[in-house]
Amino acid sequence: RAAAEPARLRAAAEPPADAARLERPAGGDLGGLFGRAAAAVLERKAFDDAHLRAVGTALRLAGDPAVRLGVDGLELAGGSPQSSSDVLDAARRCELFRPEIELAREVAGGRQAHVVVDAGSQLPAAFALVDALGAERVTLCGRFVAEHDAALRRVPELAGVRCLAWSPDQEIRPLWCTGSESGGPGPLVLWVTGTRPPPERGPWAGWLDAARAAAFPDEALGRCQGLTIKVTRIDFLAAVTGMNGMTVNLRRLLAALPSGVPVRCELVVGAPGMPADVVGESLELLADGPGGVRVAGLRAYRMGIRAEWAGQSVRFPPAAGHDLARWLEFDAPDTMRPYEVTAMISRWLDRLPGLLPGRFAACSVAGDTAVDADAWDPCAEVVSVAGTGTFAVSLRSGRSYRLDQGLVEPVTRLAADPRALDDLAESARRRLTEELARAGVLGSGG
Repeated sequence: RAAAEPARLRAAAEPPADAARLERPAGGDLGGLFGRAAAAVLERKAFDDAHLRAVGTALRLAGDPAVRLGVDGLELAGGSPQSSSDVLDAARRCELFRPEIELAREVAGGRQAHVVVDAGSQLPAAFALVDALGAERVTLCGRFVAEHDAALRRVPELAGVRCLAWSPDQEIRPLWCTGSESGGPGPLVLWVTGTRPPPERGPWAGWLDAARAAAFPDEALGRCQGLTIKVTRIDFLAAVTGMNGMTVNLRRLLAALPSGVPVRCELVVGAPGMPADVVGESLELLADGPGGVRVAGLRAYRMGIRAEWAGQSVRFPPAAGHDLARWLEFDAPDTMRPYEVTAMISRWLDRLPGLLPGRFAACSVAGDTAVDADAWDPCAEVVSVAGTGTFAVSLRSGRSYRLDQGLVEPVTRLAADPRALDDLAESARRRLTEELARAGVLGSGG
């Protein structure tokens, strides 16, 4: 959390002369520019996708010798996240979460503690907590622990740790459901993922495989507040292929959802038997938002170590030293190569900039965030850098545009006043709006 504090972002971007010890942003001067923009967005305290992008920017700029953070995950600076020795090394060297580890030690006070591990990206912090609290005082639980209990028990440094195949209920913070701190308490919305069933009563939102979501009863779907569906292919709105290779019909699901509930599809690229042209057609369809169903994000397919797939595939054993293996290399006919997957995702992220990951609970309950053409994007800020200039910065596109001094005042007002540029000459206004749109500061109407 400290990495996303506005004061820290501003201090890192422009440290005072007597604070040379403060770490510069990982992105250097450009990182400082985007760090200032992220700080300004966070200070709005509007819990929307702009806030999420600002948090993601802050995490990416947080330099650390052991890990690299993103808005939705963590990578080791060296080694493999599937190797316990590499994860343990990262846990010992990581500086970013050291304050939280010390706080946890203080709060635990020698008592038993449950550490929830739902994803592999949480392992470095979990291992650091085990080291700080003492293995005999820690119970590991959560989805990851339930799935990889045997592998975790074989890690020598975890000897004495208790593993529990239990996951606590997860709730979406009301702030994200109401959109602000002043929006009232809001409903208690449970977050449903993996194999967890929908609650017996009350609202929920979820990030679910297509086949699993399609099997939910109408009564449960009628209480849904937002749904992100994981797919590897979409032929038309009602027919999609999920993470197990099975094609399901979503017609009943879509009809059972309450009117106006956000529905999105996260496309997982590179699954067995899914050639590039098929995946490209799926993306074209989702980009058009058929029936109000929009694309939630893109990510590369990874075949889980226990994954089921209906089609033909050959799986290869984990690499030597991968004692925490979570996915496997595979081969299958008519399947994209890794370089094709990377290229396609990169190309589409350029076309649809700033897609947030489908697994974000906050995104599942948020409404459509498309920005009208030539309208100021809420993910943009005007940032001044002493001795350098003033820039219009977009956290959505990751681009910026340097403003001439005479344009700073009208562009700054543009966020609140769509007619702020009316006093400019027609040619100057047209040229400026084109440059701002190219930088992603103004919407494209998508």
